[in-house]
This record gives sequence, C-alpha cells and structure tokens, in this order.
Amino acid sequence: MKPNLYICHTAYQVLVDLLRAGRCACENGPHTMVLSASVPDTAELAARLDAAGVVKTVIVDETKWPGTVTGPFAHQRAARAFEKLCGWKFDRAAYENVYIHNDWSVLGRYMQDCRAGYILCEDTFGSTLGPDQHLVTDQRAAADFAAKQRGKGYLYWGDSPWCVRIESEDAAKCTLFPAARMVTDSKAILLESLTDAEKALVRRIFLTQPLPEKADGATLLLPRSFVADGLMTQGQQDAMFKAVAEKYAVGPLFIKTHPRDMTDYKALFPDATVLERTMPSEVLNFCLPFHFARAVTVQSFVLRGFTAADEKIHLTLDEARALV
Repeated sequence: MKPNLYICHTAYQVLVDLLRAGRCACENGPHTMVLSASVPDTAELAARLDAAGVVKTVIVDETKWPGTVTGPFAHQRAARAFEKLCGWKFDRAAYENVYIHNDWSVLGRYMQDCRAGYILCEDTFGSTLGPDQHLVTDQRAAADFAAKQRGKGYLYWGDSPWCVRIESEDAAKCTLFPAARMVTDSKAILLESLTDAEKALVRRIFLTQPLPEKADGATLLLPRSFVADGLMTQGQQDAMFKAVAEKYAVGPLFIKTHPRDMTDYKALFPDATVLERTMPSEVLNFCLPFHFARAVTVQSFVLRGFTAADEKIHLTLDEARALV
C-alpha cells in the first residue's frame, strides 16, 4: 500500500492524523503530513514529528499565495502558481489516500485544482451532525452552485466534485450528503482507545518538557486572556489568577492556557508545571498518564467536554474578581 497524505491546519488535526497514520501500516515508507504554517510552532512541531518516524512532514506557507486565478484553464494555472510560490508540488500517484480537514483553505483549493480526489475529515467531534449547517446550505443556494459543481470554481465543506468521501462521527445520522459519499470515522472512539504506547507518542510530540513523576491529587488551571479581550490590565489578570489558584488549587498545580494568552505563567507560578499553550486540549483528556483531582477555569466553556478531572469548577469573571 502507498503512504497516505494528511493535510493539517491545527494542532488537533495533527493529533488525530498522527494517531491514524500510526495505525495504518505502510510498507513503502512513512506517511506524509503537510503542515500549513498556520499550525502553531510549525518548525519545532515538524522536527518532533519527523523524529518520531510515523510521518514525514512538509511545511507549506499558504500566505505566499496571493489569491485566485480566473479565465481559461484556471485550475491548471492556479496549481502551477501555487507550486511556484509555496514551494510544494502534489503528486497524486504517490499516495493511497489524501485526507484534509479544511478544504476551504488555500491548500484545499490547491487539492481541487489538482483534481486530487480527497477525503474530507471532521474538524471537531461531530461537526457534520451539528444543527447549524448554514455554510453548506448557503453555498448550495448560491446562483453559481451548479456551475461550480461542474468544476468552474471552488466548493467547500464536502461539496466539491473532487471530494470523494466525507468522514463523520456517525455517518448514519448525517443528512447533509448522500449515504454513498459518507463514512463513519469516530475520532472520539479513536482517542478513547489509545494504547499506553500511543499516549506516550502523543506526549513526545506535544509536550516539550518532562512531566512530574508524581501528580496525584493535582489541580489543572485553565486561564484565558482577559487582557487580549480588553477586560482588564495584565496586572489585574495576574492578581486574579493568583487568587483563584490560592483558593482552589490542591496538590501539584498544572496550567494549560489558551493559545492567545501570552502571560508568562511560569514567572507567575514558579512551582507549577506549565503545559504548552499550543497543545490540543484532547491531550489532557486522553493522553496524560494521570487524572486531575480538580480543574478550574474562569468565564470559559473549556470544561464543557472535559473528562480528565474528578471535580470541575467554573467561575464567572465576577466571582474570580471577588477573590482578589
């Protein structure tokens, strides 16, 4: 069997496709993973992925692509322009399957220009089953939809004629596409079935520092940046989270913050284990070698699907401010 091609735009997509690649044996070398430069810490992540040996990475900077091409033979001219500017050329004959999560991206349009015959993967759990599918329905209501179905332009979210299959958490419940185009590929089942070796692999990729040997009864603090949202100063935010930790933290303290939060939490909490802000939250739920006693957050929905803590504490911003 030939290697697969996986095209990723987020750390979550890298996590899912790394695990899938590891379970898909290939006698002809490692699978290829294309990393859009939009993936956080792209170069460092690519180096760790390459060292693990499950995939070989290609980094593509999509920002070098200035726009679309129109006119005669537009898709061929667009593909050549992309290859020249972005420095990567797709070879369909080299791959068994092509997987992409975001076919509305520049790389997604390039796959359509190449007539790639790709498989569209869900970007989050059950996104094909959500009640709001206005992006798809609005696209189908557009006046030029039929022309685009014939290849004159681009279609996204699984509607492209060059999308051969669409993955769903539960294909039988998805009504967006004909059953013949759907396939069930549950990312929840994948993550819930990880072996100890797979969990260790994920930690090697997404954790750049060793975890404490003992973490029994630990607390996980999940802050977000109210500074970036213009709701308080950095000093006010620092004081608030220190007060929250003082009141609610039990045992060793771990901190996993939002990617947009640039606070130096290691300086604020010298004794805490500060996890990478670019690490997908699914690593916390499924891949750590221990369970948290308590998880605490302020004015955030991050704990809604969180399963790795015995107790979950969600404070409003007013409640957290009142602790200072």
